[in-house]
Amino acid sequence: MAAGLALMAVQHVAPAGWTPSAALGTSNGVNAAANAKSVGFPSSVNVWLDLEGVNNAASSADVIAYCNAWYAAVQSAGYVPGIYVGSESLLTSQQLYSSLSFQHYWRSQSNVPNVESRGYQLIQLYPSLTVNGVDIDVDVTQNDYKNGQVLWLAK
Repeated sequence: MAAGLALMAVQHVAPAGWTPSAALGTSNGVNAAANAKSVGFPSSVNVWLDLEGVNNAASSADVIAYCNAWYAAVQSAGYVPGIYVGSESLLTSQQLYSSLSFQHYWRSQSNVPNVESRGYQLIQLYPSLTVNGVDIDVDVTQNDYKNGQVLWLAK
């Protein structure tokens, strides 16, 4: 942070093929908030849910229940929930906007739907870079259609 960089926390999901449920969303959200708190991450900044690799047999209702339960658990801990929309999220543009509680969206470099009426605040570019053997995803920020923006931990 002394170098002018900002920080955010992202909770990655299980390997591709995982099955969402409201109970799992609550459990994962509680753990995301507890982990953020345990490393000293302050409240009122984004903690991100990594939504990708959902089992194709899952229903969109199960994905929505998972996401909203995760959101509630993270928000109740004082953090501002955000969602990274990756491949195999199983949700449409309209569902991302009207069925989820989120106001902060991050677009993966995959072919994913836009967030209807809101858009994205963070966009992952293609291709990724490798610097000194470290893989780096390049992301850019922007205000979304409602002038919302990412809430970073910054100096």
